[in-house]
Amino acid sequence: MALKNHFRELAIEQAPKQSVMVDSVTEEAPILAEMPMQAASNGFQNVYEDLQNIEGAQFVALDEALPTVGMDAELKYVDLSVLGGEQEVGMDKARKFGGAGNYFASKMPSILRETGANTEQSILYNNIRAYAKTNSKLQNAGGTNDGNMLSMLCGKWVEGETTGLYDESGFGNGKVFELGQISNGAAYKNSSGALVYGQYMKTYIGVQLANDRNVAGIANIDLVASDSTDTGYVNLPTEAEITKMIRDARGNPANTRIYCHPRVLDALQVYKGSALQMTPADGDYDRVIMRWNGIPIVTSYNFLETEATEVFA
Repeated sequence: MALKNHFRELAIEQAPKQSVMVDSVTEEAPILAEMPMQAASNGFQNVYEDLQNIEGAQFVALDEALPTVGMDAELKYVDLSVLGGEQEVGMDKARKFGGAGNYFASKMPSILRETGANTEQSILYNNIRAYAKTNSKLQNAGGTNDGNMLSMLCGKWVEGETTGLYDESGFGNGKVFELGQISNGAAYKNSSGALVYGQYMKTYIGVQLANDRNVAGIANIDLVASDSTDTGYVNLPTEAEITKMIRDARGNPANTRIYCHPRVLDALQVYKGSALQMTPADGDYDRVIMRWNGIPIVTSYNFLETEATEVFA
């Protein structure tokens, strides 16, 4: 069962005229492209209830008093962030491109690809991994080669709990990105005193992580071989650690994903044939690994290969 309301699918559906822009944003950001999204409750902010101390119904004997059911709920909120930037072009260069609009359009695909990659990296580290660490769901693979660590993350996407957020007035208005001309398209002097044309782009998105049972990870993965003749790894996560990561996130194939750098996936091939499996559509039993105990694995080059050693108390 696939995840619903992917960022890419939703963005193209809501803003079909910007479909090329959406493709550029997600081209180098596969995790962002697949992230489920829901509209924020109040434009730039999403309000939700944090349910606590839930008391459910219980069996009682005939004619006995029924127990009290209910829960405590605390209102919380998540602010959306502005994703955007400005670009400028000098008057002379603009003329060579046939106008500032042509210049900006020629640069937009590269800018959008980098924007998508930066956004995805922020989600991986500032949201998912940080949340796992805060809630003691980040395991230690044991690596100490500071500046050369990698991570694996596991996220279960549940509507209202763990989800991406967007401003409905933006997407719903047919625009993933708001594009506008600075100074109404007229030339102006920039901070260096040069005459330029300017354009800005921005949108509003966020990530809500409201259930610590849905996110887990493994840090301090070291893929350096133990010696010059060894084809193994010093601190590759064990099968038990990866399975525990999935269990810590209460993972299931319907709405859970494992995220890692392609190098980590390559290294995991030492476990192929046991926990790692090919999907039926993959055909030949080659070196491409797609699932761990049924949980899809999504790789991204937006994971750092130069993480600092995570310190555990």
